[in-house]
Amino acid sequence: MFRLVLLVGYLIVSFESLAQDKIIAIQFKGIDKTKEVYINKFIDTQIGDEPDTAKIHREINRLTNLEMFGDVSYQLDVTDEGLVLTYVFKELFTLLPIVNFGSLTNNFWFQLGTSDVNLLGMGHKFYAYYQYYDRSSVAVHLNLIRIKCTQWDVNFNYIKWSTLEPLFFDAGEVFYNYDNYTYGADLVHHFNFNNSLLFGGAFFTEEYTATSTLVEGAPSYAFEKKMLLKLIFKHQQIKQHYFQLWGYTNQLTLQHVRSFSDYPLFFIGYNDFKYYKKIREKGNLAVRLRLGLSSNNNSPFAPFVLDSYLNIRGVGNRVDRGTGTLVLNAEYRHSLLNKQKLALQLVAFMDTGTWRTPGGGFDDFMMYENQEYFGGLGIRFIHKKIHNAILRIDYGADFKGASGSNGIVIGLGQYF
Repeated sequence: MFRLVLLVGYLIVSFESLAQDKIIAIQFKGIDKTKEVYINKFIDTQIGDEPDTAKIHREINRLTNLEMFGDVSYQLDVTDEGLVLTYVFKELFTLLPIVNFGSLTNNFWFQLGTSDVNLLGMGHKFYAYYQYYDRSSVAVHLNLIRIKCTQWDVNFNYIKWSTLEPLFFDAGEVFYNYDNYTYGADLVHHFNFNNSLLFGGAFFTEEYTATSTLVEGAPSYAFEKKMLLKLIFKHQQIKQHYFQLWGYTNQLTLQHVRSFSDYPLFFIGYNDFKYYKKIREKGNLAVRLRLGLSSNNNSPFAPFVLDSYLNIRGVGNRVDRGTGTLVLNAEYRHSLLNKQKLALQLVAFMDTGTWRTPGGGFDDFMMYENQEYFGGLGIRFIHKKIHNAILRIDYGADFKGASGSNGIVIGLGQYF
């Protein structure tokens, strides 16, 4: 009888000991706007599990990459009943005005609007803005993220894009008022937390009206109705802590454009590879490589643009176009200041690229006259409590000394 009592007592103690090693509650601390049901989509740990620190760190990395959090950590508290797992969030302000701008010599553009990357506290994204870039444009985007707790996103967008576009003909350059009206929708499937596939389409119209003296071969007016189909595959292995990044991401974009007029089918494909590495406490290396090809029509309406705001800082505003592009951007970002709310980075960068001319061959990539080599210095003013609140100022210089278009490029957000 005594042995039986000892055995029962041993089993009770053992059971209580095992129970104390289990997670009995999962809590969230520091969230205000974000809904717990949305956070739970990215957490695998369940009540009743034994704590797995490797799994918890993977969950924290997923949550940190969700734009609405500057930092995420966790703590395990021991109670008489078991363990309490608490995720601790530093939530960012996400309902913000859009005040974007850029400046080059004799060229200035700006955007004014509103954005939220955590709409309704469910991670949905909304952007609406007015832009002046030579002419007035309007854009509205709505991204519904992981609708009804599934692996699917739905995107809707409307764009009225109006600019003054230089087009390049054999006999010279002609400026056009360009108007594009686009209505689009996409579906995004998340295979897991690192891989996603977007497939979507858009109907759009393009209108070109000449505003400068025509040259031989240049039309005075052109109007087209078109349909675009696209596939985007994205693989991401990024870790983030406020403005510092490490890891890599790769995005492949394929587009097919069909005109309702008697024009040939048009294909565009490009791949963006981005790599980030932390260097000690204050350094951050960032590299972007873009390779793109399109249908090689001998036309001034080539899709890949050489532009300070897009790829080569200091080169100028829409300097040239091509049907192929190979661009490498590299930055070293060094934190001069990193306080609780504010940070300051000094940046040294190099931008190089080469283009295939419309109707040209692959040997165009090797021609010196098609290549650009720019480098320079920049500075970043960062507000750490507001999503993507980074004021960027860069000065780019031409290493070839040929274009004479060295200058300052100003914008919001990191260059890439």
